[in-house]
Amino acid sequence: MPSRRLRLGIVLLVCLSLGLHRGVIQGIAWTQMLVHYASETTLLGAVEMTFDGEHPCPLCKAVQKDREAEGKQPQQSPQAASKLHAVLVNITTLTAPSADDFTFVMPRQSAVRRCQALETPPPRCGQA
Repeated sequence: MPSRRLRLGIVLLVCLSLGLHRGVIQGIAWTQMLVHYASETTLLGAVEMTFDGEHPCPLCKAVQKDREAEGKQPQQSPQAASKLHAVLVNITTLTAPSADDFTFVMPRQSAVRRCQALETPPPRCGQA
């Protein structure tokens, strides 16, 4: 069983490979912008200025540059994509059987059977 640190490291690597760090940084930038703009104008105006895209902060510009740099990276070859399709499988859809196929035992009948007394007492160890 993998240790807690190993699992945490794997989760962090997956998050970094998916680019989730940019989302965290962008959230921090929006929070800072909202606080800054709210001190200069109303809260509604601050929200509008934060998310309109016309007033980016340096952190927002850095995140945008990083996203653009990722988009310029060379794409995978078609051969690599075909290898990926060979691994993917079709999803099987399961359907529930019709209600006519179900049979139910009445709870009262099963309770009566369980409450009936035993015909003979069980044998006891050490007594003969």
